Amino acid sequence: MTYEQSEIKERLRWLIKLRWAGCVGVLVVTHIVREIAALDFPLIPVYIILGIVALYNLYFQIKLKTRVEDLQKNAAEQISLDFLVLAAAIYFSGGCDSPFLYYYVFHIVISGILLPRIWTYRFAVLAIVLPTIIVGLKHFGILPHFTVFRNEPLLFSDLSVMAAYGGVFASTLLLTAYFITYLSDKLYKKQEEIRRLYILSEKLRSSIVISDVIETVKEELQALSGSENIKYIPLNKSKLALIADSHELTIPLADRNAFTDTLLSCEAHALETTVVTSEYEDKVIKQLMGSPKEIAVLPVRAAFTTKCYEMFHCPDDTGCAAYGSEDRRCWYISGTHCHGRIMRNVTEKLKECIDCDMFAPVGIFVMDTTRKSKLEPKTDIEACMRLLDAASLAVSNAKLYEKTLELSEIDGLTQVKNRRILLKQLGAEIQRAHRYKKTFGLLMLDIDYFKHYNDTNGHFQGDILLKMIADMISDNLRDTDSVGRYGGEEFIILLPESDKEEAISIAERIRRSVDNYKFPRAETQPEGKLTVSIGVSSYPDDGDKWENIIRSADDALYVAKNTGRNRVIAANMPEALI
Repeated sequence: MTYEQSEIKERLRWLIKLRWAGCVGVLVVTHIVREIAALDFPLIPVYIILGIVALYNLYFQIKLKTRVEDLQKNAAEQISLDFLVLAAAIYFSGGCDSPFLYYYVFHIVISGILLPRIWTYRFAVLAIVLPTIIVGLKHFGILPHFTVFRNEPLLFSDLSVMAAYGGVFASTLLLTAYFITYLSDKLYKKQEEIRRLYILSEKLRSSIVISDVIETVKEELQALSGSENIKYIPLNKSKLALIADSHELTIPLADRNAFTDTLLSCEAHALETTVVTSEYEDKVIKQLMGSPKEIAVLPVRAAFTTKCYEMFHCPDDTGCAAYGSEDRRCWYISGTHCHGRIMRNVTEKLKECIDCDMFAPVGIFVMDTTRKSKLEPKTDIEACMRLLDAASLAVSNAKLYEKTLELSEIDGLTQVKNRRILLKQLGAEIQRAHRYKKTFGLLMLDIDYFKHYNDTNGHFQGDILLKMIADMISDNLRDTDSVGRYGGEEFIILLPESDKEEAISIAERIRRSVDNYKFPRAETQPEGKLTVSIGVSSYPDDGDKWENIIRSADDALYVAKNTGRNRVIAANMPEALI
């Protein structure tokens, strides 16, 4: 637990004021008791002790007005000096029967308010040790017995009585230390949680990019939990997995473990690595976090308030397990249907659910919650989840913004990139290739006799064909390649870091896949099947501007169309007729 510097400073000012009041009070009470009780005891020890307290109190008051680097250290120094002064006061006022013994209890309370838990317990032990030493040395005659009131004999001279008295005193100090640190921790955590929630809401007001939202949440999560080792693993929808690129770590959602359970259930999981039941989980933890003793896995999700069957207006006779359930996480309910369609296997269900707008999870945080000592309190997982819940609306807005951008960049029918975005990407690839002396290939693909297919089977069936062709192209590309709809039935495929021969090979793979596939109503085509023609160009062989590269691929496509269709032709390579 760490307190804010400003808060500690305010409490130290309060302690200094309290010490001044104590000095004046002791001085006044001592003189009143001396006069009223007609006692004759020396005041010099009282003046010396109060003088020492006044001097170091003045020193700390002046020091606090200047810049102090470590206020917790300053607080520990003040309380330590108070303990030494109290020990001297106990010696001069009788030992076991000294009223100043109980000032230690008061200082334990102050320590619990000002300092972390470990310091409070240290001071509790010190408050037991110092009086014990003084009383013991007095009892065995090593220190002379002295009291400011009278030169009386020891009130407690029997060791068993002293031990019993000391046991009560020690237990009082330790119990005080426990309760004050417990209450102080609770109060501080609630105060810190409220403050962090406010700071988070202020920071997230202008965040609409998901990466910015995640980074902001991570910063506040670190501040709230005190953990420096926090990793974020995003969900990769296309691969149905949690993927941490920085650690080359992939966790498929089809696998059942603490990480996937956390994501899909949207519920936190706390794990002790010494009792982790899965070897796979242990391997992931070591690869991701090193060797922590305790970790927490926290879900990051968008806000969800609507039940899926209410959103989709599902009838109550679909047999869907989610219908009527109070749990809004329809993706976590086994055997779910969707629009009357049964999810027959895990992969099919996951893909359908993840593509749905109702799917809220976006990733997980894995946090090292290992404590430095048993006295240190455990990380408040519930407080961390409340912070993540507060960020869920910002995550929803970021997802909506991401979806809006995605819709502005893709072709609505085929779900591949639209012409504007692909040309923009082509321009960026030309700059990159020029800078790093790289090559890339470009394919222009056209569906053979598409107008005939449209006129014969109708535009609706033509749209289905365009979507199927776009999916087949995507299935035959690498992760780094891009495909976009150039217009009508024409597609452009961008192949970074590929020379012309590699581009021809990829084009031929796509052509064969289409040629061998049995499309619906393909028998109505002039050749009895559906085929494509592809023109190939490359940078820098066929141009150093995007217009020239596209024109070269278009010219090659024109040759392919006029030499029989269902073939691949490369620009400036007439021998590449395949």
